[in-house]
Amino acid sequence: ERTAKVVAKIAEEIYEPVTTLYQFHPKTRYHFIIRDHDDYSNGATFFYDNKIEIWATPMDFELRGTHNWLRNVVTHEFTHMISLQAARKITQHIPAFYLQAIGYEDERRQDVLHGGPNVITSYPIAMTVIPPWFAEGIAQYQIPGLEYDTWDSHRDMILRTATLDNKLLSYNEMNVFGKNSLGNEKVYNHGFAFVSYLVDQYGLETLRKLPKTMKGFFRFSFDKALKKVTGKGALELYKEWKKYLKVKYTQQSQEILAHRVEGSILESKGISNLHPVWSPDGTKIAYITNKGNDYLSQTRLVVRDMTDGRTRTISGGVHFAISWSPDGSKIAYAHKRARSKGGSHFYDIYIYDFTTKKERRLTFSLRAHSPNWSKDGKKLVFVVTRDGTDNLGVLNLDNQKLKIITSFKNGEQIYNPQWSHNGKLVLFSMSSGNGQDIYLMDLAKGTLSAVLDDPADSRDAVFAPDGNTIYFSWDKTGIFNIYSKNLFTGKVTQWTNVIGGAFMPSVNAKGDLVYSLFTSGGYKIALLTSPKPVEENQSRYLTYKDGIQFASTESTVPLNSIEPINIHNFNDSQIPDFEVKPYHNQYSHISFLPRVMIDYGTLKAGSYLYSYDILNKYGFLAGFDFNKHGDYDLFALLEYRNLGPTLFLEAYNKVEHTKIPVDSTERLRRGVIDREISDKFRYSLLEVDAGTRFKLNDTDMLQAAFIFSRYSTRVKFIDGGQENSFGFTYFIGRDFSLKYTHKNIKPAVNSEINPVGRAFTIAYDREFNKFLIGFEVNDPFSPEIFAPYNYNKFTLDWNEYIGLPIADHTFSINVQAGYIDARVDSFFNFFAGGLWGNRGYPFFSIEGRKMLLGRATYRFPLAKHLDFQFLHLYFDKIFLGLFYDYGNAFNGGLNFDQFKSSVGFQLRMETFSFYSYPTKIFFDAAYGLDEFESASQKYGKEWRFYFGLSFGFMD
Repeated sequence: ERTAKVVAKIAEEIYEPVTTLYQFHPKTRYHFIIRDHDDYSNGATFFYDNKIEIWATPMDFELRGTHNWLRNVVTHEFTHMISLQAARKITQHIPAFYLQAIGYEDERRQDVLHGGPNVITSYPIAMTVIPPWFAEGIAQYQIPGLEYDTWDSHRDMILRTATLDNKLLSYNEMNVFGKNSLGNEKVYNHGFAFVSYLVDQYGLETLRKLPKTMKGFFRFSFDKALKKVTGKGALELYKEWKKYLKVKYTQQSQEILAHRVEGSILESKGISNLHPVWSPDGTKIAYITNKGNDYLSQTRLVVRDMTDGRTRTISGGVHFAISWSPDGSKIAYAHKRARSKGGSHFYDIYIYDFTTKKERRLTFSLRAHSPNWSKDGKKLVFVVTRDGTDNLGVLNLDNQKLKIITSFKNGEQIYNPQWSHNGKLVLFSMSSGNGQDIYLMDLAKGTLSAVLDDPADSRDAVFAPDGNTIYFSWDKTGIFNIYSKNLFTGKVTQWTNVIGGAFMPSVNAKGDLVYSLFTSGGYKIALLTSPKPVEENQSRYLTYKDGIQFASTESTVPLNSIEPINIHNFNDSQIPDFEVKPYHNQYSHISFLPRVMIDYGTLKAGSYLYSYDILNKYGFLAGFDFNKHGDYDLFALLEYRNLGPTLFLEAYNKVEHTKIPVDSTERLRRGVIDREISDKFRYSLLEVDAGTRFKLNDTDMLQAAFIFSRYSTRVKFIDGGQENSFGFTYFIGRDFSLKYTHKNIKPAVNSEINPVGRAFTIAYDREFNKFLIGFEVNDPFSPEIFAPYNYNKFTLDWNEYIGLPIADHTFSINVQAGYIDARVDSFFNFFAGGLWGNRGYPFFSIEGRKMLLGRATYRFPLAKHLDFQFLHLYFDKIFLGLFYDYGNAFNGGLNFDQFKSSVGFQLRMETFSFYSYPTKIFFDAAYGLDEFESASQKYGKEWRFYFGLSFGFMD
């Protein structure tokens, strides 16, 4: 509740300054949603829905400095809201238009209207077009003089190392996400710096002019907006900025470059190698690493034996600081892999025993992390989080009693607590605003004392083995380096002199220093053996009056027309007495996504429409389209998510007209010989699904549903010179369906274009169907006669994606199986050809009540990173897959001699449209190796082609 009240206070204070800057004053109310049901931190703006989501837990992100979380994130997201709405081209009710097309194979059954699909495209035309570097840049720049977010030492570290190592993102790369954690952060980082540069060169009004320029309905290029506002093209501006950075960073870093002290790299792979700690005997180092992964969140705890260099994985998903037991037989750490009964993931403390090789859980949903072992081995101290505020907890390992030893309540953040050798003090760093400071807590008195009397950021403090000295990371020069301070003499010594940043030190009894070193390639584990003190004049990060200044400070940019800001000296321990009321369901407005579609050669127009309540607990998605022939498609989906499982109700109705010419003999019989005539058919397919979905865990879903179907036809014909018509129902279906879905794909940059992992669906259907076999008498107007088809149906779709030793090469296997346990009309058959089956043959060419199909694919990159922009399209990756399909659908016994084979290739391309819309493109070419005949039609020995374009790969 505290977080919600502070957010409301901040939102009211920043509303006028932000809306004035962008000259956009909304006429509607905005909703702030506070989330605290997982140990996760972020903010998100849904600018078409007028809502902002804020996570109460502050962001502790190794690529960012420390700032007042709520002040920063609320202003950041609200800046998104206003600036993006200011750039909107048309009404807020229409986020995008869609262009769609579906193509079909020529081959089809006589009782269906079209063949299987071989072309599927769905492409959005965005109505708000802003590149992420600018959107995130201005959200970090915020308002001059506010300083809720600043150009801190972490941001400078990333830009500095990228500049000096020639690893800056290209301008095109700044326009899109889709990278690893470091690459995505560079979009934020470079965007903040570039926006600051533009403001410095062209004035604060640039921030409002660029979104306003992008409002033009046909303006989809931000490059042209930059040209219009600044008079220079995007690439020209980028090159000037890049040159400026190179010159200034080289000048500012010259002393450091000449006297670097970094040591040797122990772990160079991965971008997140953090929290190294010497074992008590000095023979091992434990640390967390994301080696082999793309994201900072994918870390695991490993132990490196310093005698032979071998590493051993202890536990996956570990984050924050770790601690050895005093005798070195155990190690304590935190992870959140366990899922609570309510589906939440909270950090808890675990201990791994090297003797038993087992992990033991100590806490349950305590939201605790960063454990540290007391020197007597009897206690653990750690950080406990509630409602966006941290406190220190102590757990007695003998009786499992927990005691909270601090009483912070105003959003204070605590990091890396450490026991003193005598057990009377706890060392930790803390933040309540910008940056961190190191403190010692006297447990007997309950008092805090600052270790350094300095405004610079100090963090990651640990005790040396002598117990009298602490080592820590400090950015007193503008660059984080490792220092030590003797707590009795007060002597401070610098031990590293890096160009990136040095963090998280640990020292053994010999004085060897291991730490986390930031480089242009991310965080690495570095070792300094017998380090020597660094002279102060060798680590000067030189500044000049015209040096790099990116911080949004009051002195750099005049406020111009912005309302005077008097909210810099805030006190969020004082909260207005807001009225607290229970939440009542509130719907967002109805949004429309108009669409134009080419379907079976005709032009259809229509729209999607949707609306959900503010908390996404219930809502609907619907759609329609129609053509000039009276054909239409309708659907509506209702969801209710307020009971745990999701309840859903879905309805679909498809109507299509067709004509069948009447031959001359039949015309003569009907008495029509003077003109051509056709019988006209109107097909109506109706389906209603009702059921529930249960999320069993993070990877598994169970769905139970009842499905009702009714297919009917109305025929118009001329007989005896008179037009007649009659209608009938030819299929009524009732299906009790149970479906189990598992998806465990490794998160990675290439997880869509080239996944690794496993995904499968197992389904059981108990169907009670009625299928038309005739009419009661020899009269088309008489009641229908149905045959019952009641049976059990079992289906399996299994995908195994296997990573190969060669980087980004995979081998995948897909197995599809189906079985119907009774004889059925061919209407109910499985179809095993086409895009989702054996691709060398048409969809309807292979059919039966039993099916077994296998697909093997070897996939590898043709281009891992194109970095090519054409108009509003950014081209990133191309992968080639070579495949072999083998299988059959049949009614009798299993006969492999009847199985069909096809070979071919698939091209996959990952692109982005309008800077932010993922666009996946694929093209398949398949050749059927076997020739066979079905329904007097020969198949095989020919190439078949498939194409798709959408948000994801559809095969």
